[in-house]
Order: sequence, then C-alpha cells, then structure tokens
Amino acid sequence: MKKKYIMLLGVLMLMLLYGCGDNGVSYTVYHKNAGGDRLIPETQKIAEGASVEETVSFLMGCLASAPKTESSVRVLPEGTELLGVSISGKTAVLDLSSEYYDNEGVDELLSRMAIVNTICGIDGVDGVRIRVGGSPLVSKITGEEIGVISGRDVANGPQDTAIAAKETVTIYFPDKEGTHLVPERREIELQASISVERLIISELAKGPTNGDLIQIIPSDINLISIETNDGVCFVNISGDFVDKIQSGSSSTTMALYSIVNSLTELDGINSVQILINGKTGTEFGNFVLDAALERNNALIKE
Repeated sequence: MKKKYIMLLGVLMLMLLYGCGDNGVSYTVYHKNAGGDRLIPETQKIAEGASVEETVSFLMGCLASAPKTESSVRVLPEGTELLGVSISGKTAVLDLSSEYYDNEGVDELLSRMAIVNTICGIDGVDGVRIRVGGSPLVSKITGEEIGVISGRDVANGPQDTAIAAKETVTIYFPDKEGTHLVPERREIELQASISVERLIISELAKGPTNGDLIQIIPSDINLISIETNDGVCFVNISGDFVDKIQSGSSSTTMALYSIVNSLTELDGINSVQILINGKTGTEFGNFVLDAALERNNALIKE
C-alpha cells in the first residue's frame, strides 16, 4: 500500500509540476469515443527536461484522468492506478493495479492500444510491457502472457484522425481450380487502434481484385479477436465460419492457408492458430484445428 501511495503521489506531483499548460513538449494521449470503438487523440504537454520515467508516469496519469474533450471517454477502467515504471532498453515496463482487469473484450483491447500508442510516442520507447499487480498481463483468449507490445503492433485501425501511414502487404487467394494460392499485393492504410493482422483479414474478406482468382473467406466473417504472441498469431473466429466454407478438402485447405500464408508474410509471425468461438480442436473439413499451422509455400503459385 505504501508503494502505491508513493507512486500515486509522485504522479500527482508530476502533473502539478508539468501540467498541461501552453509551454513544454507535446505528446499525444489516446482516449476512446463514447461508442467505445475508436481511439481519439488529445494533446498534453510536459515541461522540457523530464526523464523518460517521469514522462511515462505523467502520460499514464493523463490516461487515467478525465479527457479534456466532451466527446472522449477515459480509456482505463475507473480506479486503475500506476504502481510502478521501469525502462528496459527501449521497452517501458508498466505495473498497473488489478482494476485494469475490469476491462472486457474490445474495451481491454482499446485500453491496451491506447497505452501503447501513447507511451511509444516518447523518444527512445519502441515497446511496452504491461504487468498487472506485479504479474504479466495475460490474454483472456489464450491465457498466455502478452509480452512486449511494439508500436507497430497497434499502429493500425480506425481512429478519428488523419491516416498516419500506408503499408504494402501480400495476401493470398485461390485460383479458379482451387488448387493453388496466388499472391496479391495491396496498399493498406495504417491508422491507430487495431492491428495490421486484423486489417489483413478484412482485406481477405473483400475478395480478390484479379478476376482469375476466387474469394474463399466470407465477406461477413465475424472475427472475434486476433493477437500475436511469441510468433503465433491467434485468430478467433465465430462458429458460422465453418458452415460458410464449402465442405471438401480443397475448400478448407484454401480457406485456412489463405489466412495462414497471408499472416505469416508479417514479420514476427511464424504460425497461425485458428480458434472457433475461442476454442481449439474444431473439425474443419479434413483438418482438426488443434495446433498452430505453419506457412505452406507448396500451395503458392508464383
């Protein structure tokens, strides 16, 4: 309790010392909109000369406070407190109080994205490791530790600001014979709240632009969640996905590996685990989705 009190007192002193006045270094802090599906940026200022740890503490204090704009809502659950900050190389390690886990689903994802986008705006900080009550943050999907989240992992998705950047990605669609996958290169718009993995699934759901290729991923696919941990991308899809893919070894193979081969184009993804309604082991054509699938280059037609 004493540690928490000292840390909170330090954050309050920093906010009083540096405040949000007209002078100082500007940083972007992300809150969420009233609908809870977008991040909205606002500018905060801290006096020049603050250390990285002091800047992290100040910005986390801003995230935990009421936003300045009426259209924004605080992104952290009420009562969430910063228990500690340390810097390891280019990674900021944050220890949050247990109230952080009051988040569910999209709210927790937005909180995570807001923290990483905000803290990675500090020079010299490329990633964030979140701990809760001294223990590693774990995924509610897999139960595994989230690990370090880089700015690139979350620098995508819908937001209420201008597009920050664009990136060219390679995604795969079946040929008309349904025996091979053919690459399509697309330029996607990077924004600031949802991962590039989710954008790739969205592109697959749009179908190919090449008339010689066919759409295999349903346009109305319900992607419940997607996240990458230790090189494995966990893709959690609703159960109707299985019903919408035509039965047969060719269709199921093309559907699975259009996802797997597209996602493994990304740096840091070595394999893909498909979950159906959050569970492994679903029978899908000639597959049982009980293990992560690695890239299959033999299916690619160059």
